Amino acid sequence: MKKFVQKIQFPLSIIVGIYVSYWLITNPFETYVLPVIIIWIPDIIGWNAFFVLLGVLAGLITLGLCGSISDEDNK
Repeated sequence: MKKFVQKIQFPLSIIVGIYVSYWLITNPFETYVLPVIIIWIPDIIGWNAFFVLLGVLAGLITLGLCGSISDEDNK
């Protein structure tokens, strides 16, 4: 199972990143409540670029989770 996760971690993270970006861009809510610390980011780069940035972040989180699952044997 660990080798399967190790082989699929890069394609899975790319798919998750693309899906999150696509879903956020095509299904917008009427309002988004963002913390005060990051409310300026969509104003500077735009909402679509912000959603792509969130998709990249989701892909990196998926890659990290898959990497931690596949590296448990090496410790």
